[in-house]
Amino acid sequence: MPDSTELLLRTVAISLALVLALHGLALGRRPRLALLPLLACLASYLVCSAPGALCLSEAWLAPLLLASVMFPVAHWWLAHTAFADRNDVPWLARIGALVQLGGALALVSGWFPSVVCAGLHGLLHATGTAFVLVALWRIWSSRRGDLVAGRRALRFWLLGYVGLHGLAVLIVEWIYGATPAPAWLGVLNVALITTALGVVLAFLTQLRTTAIETLFGAEPQPQTAPVTIAPLSDEPWLDRLKTLMTSERVYLDPGLSLASLAQRLGLPEYRLRELINRRLGFRNFPSFVNHYRLEDVQGKLADPAFDRRPVLTLALEAGFGSIGPFNRAFRDRYGMKARRSGPRLSASRLRVAMRPRPAWLPVPRQMP
Repeated sequence: MPDSTELLLRTVAISLALVLALHGLALGRRPRLALLPLLACLASYLVCSAPGALCLSEAWLAPLLLASVMFPVAHWWLAHTAFADRNDVPWLARIGALVQLGGALALVSGWFPSVVCAGLHGLLHATGTAFVLVALWRIWSSRRGDLVAGRRALRFWLLGYVGLHGLAVLIVEWIYGATPAPAWLGVLNVALITTALGVVLAFLTQLRTTAIETLFGAEPQPQTAPVTIAPLSDEPWLDRLKTLMTSERVYLDPGLSLASLAQRLGLPEYRLRELINRRLGFRNFPSFVNHYRLEDVQGKLADPAFDRRPVLTLALEAGFGSIGPFNRAFRDRYGMKARRSGPRLSASRLRVAMRPRPAWLPVPRQMP
């Protein structure tokens, strides 16, 4: 009975994943590139983790095995793009993904003895666990700077659940190893996956546009939509915020946080989040602060008096904690990295770099 129940649940779950993938094809580029890999890896996992699955013995099923092993990477990628508003791949994540893929390819090849295969299984579980833990840490650590109210709620029950569930599966597989896990664990695992997919499908079907815009932002429109006039009560707060950021230059403090800025402004945190997101177009607090820090660096780079100052020095003076955050912010704004080596980034090179912002980033509005 448990075997037939598990088989039925797997069939339903795979069908739901395919339906969600079809919905995903109609989405914009960013959500499509973030969601479809996760759904493909999940469907492959459901096939390859079934009792008696032939993913290891049949060569034509090897792509499914590779995709199932890459599920932790896909989960990390979704958390990275949806909650950090980033589309870069850090070098450490690239190495981890290559290790995950290389280990899976070595297992599929069948060229190695059982002892080596056992070691490869351990390596894959360790790397996968690391990806899931990093994704969960990113979801948790970036919550305070998230300016989108709906996304702050989604991070806990949507991707938080996916990460915790994936971590539990990796731990169970690590404990049992080659020994088959109890049948009830398999049924419970697939039942939870099926339920989650059903909830997500119902949610996206009813509120697809709202949900996707909450996670990834609105898609660029060919014509600029009219700006909604905000309540007059916002204007004094916007004026005070502008004074803090431009005249008092509070962004020079590397430890500036949403809480400390709200305290200086005399405004509750939730109101400051709403103000920066709704009126100024920023989706997270670091991008709002880095906007002013980049303006500071840009002004100095365009001034011949600063020609001999290293870029790192200018970045630190503007409030960036290190060259890494500055490079990321510079690349997001101008479409290229600031040079890591060399005495300076010349004003002429900066002018060349000042190309239009990537289409997937929202265009912040200027303070009135």
